[in-house]
Amino acid sequence: MRKIGYKSVRLAVAAVGAVVLAAPVPALASPAAAAQAGAATAASAPGFASVAVAPRPRPLTGALLTTNDLPAGYQTMTGGSGMSMMGDINTDADICDQHIGTSAGVHRGRTAAAAFAKNGLGTMLFESITSTGPRAALDIVDGVAIAPHQCPTVLTNVPASGQAIRLRLTPLRVARMGDAAAGVAFTAKLPAVGMTVQGKMIAVAYRGTALTIMLIGTAPVTPQEANAIAITAARKLQRLH
Repeated sequence: MRKIGYKSVRLAVAAVGAVVLAAPVPALASPAAAAQAGAATAASAPGFASVAVAPRPRPLTGALLTTNDLPAGYQTMTGGSGMSMMGDINTDADICDQHIGTSAGVHRGRTAAAAFAKNGLGTMLFESITSTGPRAALDIVDGVAIAPHQCPTVLTNVPASGQAIRLRLTPLRVARMGDAAAGVAFTAKLPAVGMTVQGKMIAVAYRGTALTIMLIGTAPVTPQEANAIAITAARKLQRLH
């Protein structure tokens, strides 16, 4: 078995494992504040022609999901700096640590992220949107698609307990979204408490932007719910463009 190289999946499993094992887990930060709307108006100078300025890219935060976009029961997770643990979710296409493609991580451009929790069910939802460039965005989708076949069983650790956890990856069928999309489901048993962490991750590439949705917790999430959330997120991203 190979040790997983996709930090976002590994750390998410470790975080939920730590919750179950009653260890402290960093809170998740709220989405970054949107850039100030509108460009500054320059004063006209007599005798000089105005110069056209290229429009600024629209902030990616405008494409982030909100509670109004999600099924009932989800609430925004705020406070702390724990969202940084998911910061590589759109910058590591080499899930199985095979040193292929962009195994060292893709170039991170503009980025935005959000996190939610589902009331009473222990399910967490992470969304990450990053401007990566067309090739890197497609590499991320390809990495997700081939991971269950290259490394169906991998190992990770829960830092608070030192426990080794066996993580199992299986393919997840996803709807057609963006320029390309792929999904993976994963489970990890926690022997110390007799519970199982399970999750689903869907990656979408669209016009040089990588969108990733991850749902993880101790309660099962149906493929239909994961797909519905990803479809909504992809549509919001497409409207931004």
